[in-house]
Amino acid sequence: MKVMMWAIAATLPVAAAGIAAQGNAIGQFIDHRDIGQPASPGEASYDPQRQRYRITAAGQNMWADRDDFHFAWKRMSGDVVATTRLDFVSPAPRPGDGGYLHRKGGIVLRQDLDPDSAYVDVLRMGNQQMSLQYREVKGGQTRLIWINTPRQGTVGLTKIGDYAYLSVLGADGKLHHAGGSFKIRITGPYYIGLGVCPHDPKARETMAFSDVRIAAAPAGTRKPGGTTLQTINIGTPPEQTVIHHSSGPVSMTGWSASSEWVHFSSEGKARRAKAWDSDVVETAQPPQQAARLVAPAVALGIARQVSPDGRSIAYLTGTPGKTPSMAQDVVLRLAPVVDGKPATDKAVELVKLWGNAASLPRSAWSPDGKTIAFISLD
Repeated sequence: MKVMMWAIAATLPVAAAGIAAQGNAIGQFIDHRDIGQPASPGEASYDPQRQRYRITAAGQNMWADRDDFHFAWKRMSGDVVATTRLDFVSPAPRPGDGGYLHRKGGIVLRQDLDPDSAYVDVLRMGNQQMSLQYREVKGGQTRLIWINTPRQGTVGLTKIGDYAYLSVLGADGKLHHAGGSFKIRITGPYYIGLGVCPHDPKARETMAFSDVRIAAAPAGTRKPGGTTLQTINIGTPPEQTVIHHSSGPVSMTGWSASSEWVHFSSEGKARRAKAWDSDVVETAQPPQQAARLVAPAVALGIARQVSPDGRSIAYLTGTPGKTPSMAQDVVLRLAPVVDGKPATDKAVELVKLWGNAASLPRSAWSPDGKTIAFISLD
């Protein structure tokens, strides 16, 4: 995956560790505890000589409408920049075991300590992917954005206003915005720290965290900028995948007939990427596109595209007072088409993002009707 721009300075100051001891204080964190109901108690420790945290956790998952994991945290408010190096200490589970693909750990920011809290986190996963997970409201559904990258030893989470961003290591060894931001409102004071979950109620997982830096975002910190091409499978709407991120414009040019490849133009080059693997990007000329169905002639958001079989319609709703071409808060929705008309009363919300009418391109639907490609502005 090509990750570019907006390197987070590696010299951010380490948050003060000299916090008055209270509860189970370790290092810079004022407490640690289990969230939810793991089958066995978690543990956390801090080695001041090596400046390394070690967290061991039990727990079913961090997903759906509740979480089970171990969490070391402190309180903060406002915008924040957090980075850490992270490694799995426990041996990898056997293929087929619950945690083989989805054991996880990373930086976690939560509104409260209830298992169904609104939250955002950046995680290293057992399936060699990074993810940006979030639950918009208390008790709501968890959603995530997959980031495929071979460089998984360091991760960053940045919160600016109501938007959250994931950073991963680039080929230059520095942290860069990875694409795939989203809108979530978490008010301060909130809880931020390190969390681990084995994704297996019978297992325990240990991870090590070093060079942990969590601090208020420097004055004047802005959104990273750039453009991200993403996909979402309508069979698993809570999950998105970043296909390509660029500091400049990205425009989608079509799909392969097999629905395997997404074709796009970026930085003056015609390229294609695997629809579910952003680590596979190559130069390729755009394919010849089949005729598309015309959307029903009804007022419906700022952009709309009908599925190849004519049974569904994807559409964007924008922000009142903004013209379709202006950057704004938009919501991508999916509704069935009944008797030739969109049944908006049955629409589902797929994702909230920063974009405009061009975020839902004419060739958004894959030929097999299973995937929608869209473009977010970071």
